[in-house]
Order: sequence, then C-alpha cells, then structure tokens
Amino acid sequence: MRHKFAADALAKGAVAVVIDHEVAGVPAEKALMVADTFKAMQDLGIAARARTAAKIIGVTGSVGKTGTKEMLGRVFSALGYAHYSEKSLNNHWGVPLSLARMDAGCDFGVFEMGMNHANEIAPLTQMVKPHIAIITTIAPVHTEHFPDGLNGIAKAKAEIFSGMDSHGIAILNRDNPEFDLIVAEAKRQGVTKIFSFGKH
Repeated sequence: MRHKFAADALAKGAVAVVIDHEVAGVPAEKALMVADTFKAMQDLGIAARARTAAKIIGVTGSVGKTGTKEMLGRVFSALGYAHYSEKSLNNHWGVPLSLARMDAGCDFGVFEMGMNHANEIAPLTQMVKPHIAIITTIAPVHTEHFPDGLNGIAKAKAEIFSGMDSHGIAILNRDNPEFDLIVAEAKRQGVTKIFSFGKH
C-alpha cells in the first residue's frame, strides 16, 4: 500500500507530504499532490543542486564509497559549511533525497553513488553534477551482472564522468588494473584533469 506512512509522518511533525493520490488522515492543505512521487523526488534533488554554488564531489567505487564520503565530509566541515549524504544513501532514491537535504548556502557537498548494473550511475551523476569525481577502486562485486567482468564494472563506475563538464577533475586509484580503461572513459566523456593515488 503506497503512502501508508504519510499520515504518521504528519503526526510526527512533518510539515507536508508528497503523494500521488488522496490518503486517509492527510488533509489537503498538508499534501503536495504529484503525478509521480519518484519523479518529484528527482526534481526536488535537481532543484536543490541548481540553487547551490557549493563545490560538489561525487564518490563511487566497488568498496570504500561510504568511508571516503564520511572522511571528506568531516574534512570539509572543518573548512566551511559541508553537506554529505547520510549513511549509504547512494541509489536512485537516496541520491535525490541527499541532494534535496543540501542547504543552498553550503560550501561543499559530498555524494556517494552506487550501482549493481550498468547505466545506474549515469542518471545519478546527471543529478549530482560533480565538479570532482572519485573512483575508489574496482573489485569483483556484482560481477554476475557484467559479462565482461571487471572491465564492465569499471565502465559502469566511469559513468560518473557523464555528469561533469570539461572543467571536471577525476581522482582515480592508480593501483587498479583497470586504471587505463577508466582514464580512457574519462577522456572520452570530456574529463581531462586526472589525478591518481595509490602505491604505484
């Protein structure tokens, strides 16, 4: 049953709810009626991203996304007003929710983006539009969805570059065997400022 928590959210202090049909216990003045709640969440995230002048950092990778995001969020909090996504809110619902929660006056925003299949990071990065993209590492996670194995995972992670402009910066793990492939994907998508880290 969709919206089964809407009335409860209002009872717990929510100012309003976004719903796509009338719900018992939700007065009309507390409801923002939309055709599609998922599209509304995406639009809210996109609007929040558009209204900020913050430096935006996107983080993806097979492992280490949340730790990297948490570390960066804390570091940037010492330098200014930083927003970073809670927990592991890194999917098609979590990313727009995290964006929507970002204050317009932030100096920095750090967003984690996850995937299980190809073509899942591309729509997320189009919302986040990072100035800086970090790919932590490529590892055999979700390989059942990638016939070409780690190369397929690397290409899916490299979708993060599709939301960047020509001034974007990529920070990549030089120790990954797929490093050259990711660099080629970054350049193909117009990102030429590439920095690396690792033991290499």
